[in-house]
This record gives sequence, structure tokens and C-alpha cells, in this order.
Amino acid sequence: MTVMVSSEVYEECPMDHMERVLRADLERLIDRLSISVPEGAVAPALGARVDTAEERLAAAYAALVDDYGRWRIALDDMENVWALAVWRSAFADVPAEAAVPRAA
Repeated sequence: MTVMVSSEVYEECPMDHMERVLRADLERLIDRLSISVPEGAVAPALGARVDTAEERLAAAYAALVDDYGRWRIALDDMENVWALAVWRSAFADVPAEAAVPRAA
């Protein structure tokens, strides 16, 4: 995907898609909380639970981004293996006398 920014063209990183989805989820959560939770409603006893939930959310975010990076690498690896298979099969169909001689 190509993005136009101030008359310059940038290629969009695939990771941006994942981060955009996660950011939208987080924004929806914040919107729901801002509507349903009155200001100052968190009791001191719940502060530790809120902190723990925030830490779990941050850890899950980091894990998803890392896993998505591994997913993209696996996709690239699969594409490269198939490209190699196609390349090799193209040379397998060439008769030996027509093959390009290799340098010694």
C-alpha cells in the first residue's frame, strides 16, 4: 500500500496495519471507560488491580506485535521457498547441452 504525505510517496509498513488495529481497539476501550466510569471512581484498593490489568494489556500488545513480525517473516520465507522451487524447476526442464556452462 502506498501513502501520499505532503506530496511525497511512502510505502506503508505491514506492521502499521497491526498497530493500527491494536490502537483502534485501545481507543474503543478508552471511549467505553470514559463513558461508563465516573472520574475518581477507582478505589485505592482497586489501584493494584488496574495496574496489573494495564501491565497485562501492555504485555499482550507487545506479544501480538512480536508474533505479527514473526508471521511476516514466515510469509516471506514461504514465498522465497516457492520462488526457489519455481526457479529450480525451470532449470530442470532445460536439457544439459543447453545449460549455461559454469565457471571453473
